[in-house]
Formats: sequence, C-alpha cells, structure tokens
Amino acid sequence: MALTERFSNLPEYAFPRLRALLDGHAPGGTPLSMSIGEPMHPFPHWVGPLIAERQAEFGRYPPNEGTPELRAAIADWAARRYGAVVDPETRILPLNGSREGLFNACLALCPETKRGARPLVLMPNPFYQVYAVGAAAVGAESRYLPATAETGFLPDLDALAPADLDRTAIFWLCSPSNPQGAVAPRGYLDRLLGLAERHDFIVFADECYSEIYRDAPPPGMLEALAATGADPERLVVFNSLSKRSNLPGLRAGFAIAGPEATREIRSG
Repeated sequence: MALTERFSNLPEYAFPRLRALLDGHAPGGTPLSMSIGEPMHPFPHWVGPLIAERQAEFGRYPPNEGTPELRAAIADWAARRYGAVVDPETRILPLNGSREGLFNACLALCPETKRGARPLVLMPNPFYQVYAVGAAAVGAESRYLPATAETGFLPDLDALAPADLDRTAIFWLCSPSNPQGAVAPRGYLDRLLGLAERHDFIVFADECYSEIYRDAPPPGMLEALAATGADPERLVVFNSLSKRSNLPGLRAGFAIAGPEATREIRSG
C-alpha cells in the first residue's frame, strides 16, 4: 500500500526522542513522566461539580463558533488580563484544545505563494511539532530559528534577512516558551509586530503558558497589538485551559484574531 510522503521529512518529535533516552535508565526516585508535558497538579476543585451540573448538555454537539456566553467570557478574560478590547462576535473562536487551532489556522491562512515563491513559515527551534506539521500540510517551507542561550532562548530577530521576511507567511512565537520557559519582553513583541506590518506576514502567538509565572504576569501579543496600533489581521493568539488550569482532557482552547482571519479559520 502506498503511503504519503508529505510529512516524511519532518524532524523527529522531541518527546519520543526524550522517552527513548530515558527508557534505559532506572529512576533513582519516584518516576516523573516527561513524555507529553501533562500537568502534574489537580485541576480546580470546582470543575468537577460544574461538569456534573451540566452533564446533560454533553449529549449535544456544541456550536462550531462556540456559545455566546463562552465567547463573552473569553473576551472578558482578555480585557482583564491584557487590557484588550476584543469583539466576541467577530474575533474569538473557541477550539477543541489549542492544538486543533494551531494546525487549522495554518491551513486557513497560509497562502500558496508569497511574492511569487513558496512561502516560508518561521518557527523557534526547539518547537511544538504541530507548527511544522501545519507548514508541511500547506506545502510551505519550514525555517527553524535557533532559540538557544546565545539568543536568549527566543528567535533572534536581528538575524532574519529582509528577503526571507518578504517571503514569510507565518511567524510562530511561543512565549513563555516550551521547553525553555523564556519570556519575550514587550519590546520584542512590539518589534515582531512591526516586522509583520513591514513584510506582510502573520504572527501566530502560542501563549498556552501565559498563566504560569512566579511574580509578574508575562506580557502578551494582545498588549503589543494595542500599543503599536498594528492591524489585528497581523496576529492570531492561541491559548488553552490545558496548562493554566490542568485540564488537558477537557480540550478547551481559543483563538483571538482579526475578523477576516477568524472567518477564514472558522470556515475551514
């Protein structure tokens, strides 16, 4: 049987590699799972009773665009957390976990060509595998940007050639980053949005770890968007309850984007 070669050139996923490295070593203490990054703490105590209270509603398919109450709650959170004014009717899309949105947004928003050439999708390295899978699915070229100690564990914006930025369709940023935990400062976010405006690409901001911090909450792209006055169509922000609330099994996430991008992702 012939099998697809579409994803055959993807780098090996980091978690299976890590598992293979650890499998041959007996633990010296209580085993700690390092396979797929599942939360190690219980979810909030009030989640179970609320799910039980609404259990009858799980017998129906939810609306594709989410309920008005859910979209309003997401918009209220964005306002409290980032001071962002987001129209829940036109700019918010609930997701079955952010991973679904990360992939579908690439399908919906990456063009077939950019300035007459194969588009580039830029992403930090190390990276979440779905970034590269989405790029491969649309026939784009993945470009892996080192995010090492030398670069502050974030892609070095100064190292990007203008010609490559002109061919870029999507720039992936994960902040706070996984696995390094680096936080992009506001100046970095502002500058990245400026590059997106100048070179006509979209920033995909994976902010699933935004609520995991010790002292001050990390800045987010919605703050930078408001401060710089950039076009909302230059940005798609993804978040999820998986990490912030220890609820990966609930598959609850959302995307905030410009109205046109939201329509495109929703229709896809």
